[in-house]
Amino acid sequence: MKKLLTLIIILLIAVLMTQTVPEKKAHKEAMMKAIKEYVDEKAEEKGFGNNVLTKIGKAVINKGIEVALNTKLKVHNYYLLNTTSVRLDGKDQLLSVGVLGQVITFDKDMLKERLEKAEEIEPEE
Repeated sequence: MKKLLTLIIILLIAVLMTQTVPEKKAHKEAMMKAIKEYVDEKAEEKGFGNNVLTKIGKAVINKGIEVALNTKLKVHNYYLLNTTSVRLDGKDQLLSVGVLGQVITFDKDMLKERLEKAEEIEPEE
């Protein structure tokens, strides 16, 4: 009886996981949030303040990264979870993991570095 109950619980968890895998949009939003935080921190570190030029610069950077995400981001679905990546140097570089409706991104520095590299590489035909 214990084995059957354990099996039923495992199956219910698996079904729950398959139904709560985040979409690409959720991954992109989580990554954009991390990037925006990084850009804000760097602007503050450099002492740029909160003037109009700084706001325009931040908007340009964020838009550039958003464009890179739209064109380069790939979602890999594994039914119970999914991951996103960009292709760099012939290899997929993992950026985030989605499970149970949540998206876990890498730290801001690593995410920014990987996206900058993705922008430098020409789109694959």
